[in-house]
Amino acid sequence: MAIPKNSIDEVDSAYQVLKAAGHPLYYRELIDQAIAARGGTVRASAHTIADVHTRINLDSRFVHTGKSMWGLNEWSPQRISVTEAEETAAAQSDMQRRAKLFAAIQQDFENEGTASNSDPDQLLEDETELEEENEETEV
Repeated sequence: MAIPKNSIDEVDSAYQVLKAAGHPLYYRELIDQAIAARGGTVRASAHTIADVHTRINLDSRFVHTGKSMWGLNEWSPQRISVTEAEETAAAQSDMQRRAKLFAAIQQDFENEGTASNSDPDQLLEDETELEEENEETEV
């Protein structure tokens, strides 16, 4: 199927409309302005709108910004793939999990260290002394 020349020109016109606007536009407003800029009718047919919208969707110069809004790809920061974003998020989550685990282990180790500063034999002697003192107070 041959691509009509006017469709390509309307997409180029849409690019110019967005560049001049400097911010994303609702797809219908973008297409209407692009057609009007080319000297077309003020109210485009559904077929023309669908055709231009499809071509904008396929053109790498444009980026869908959500809620039927279109902007220019050059306005977006460096885009990374979904896989890279997921890997980065997983790595950060893993690092946070490891840091929490390390802090918990370190806290447990410090708590054990303060509780068992003495030699185990010394603890037994201290316990024996306490028992002897208790016996003396009972008598």
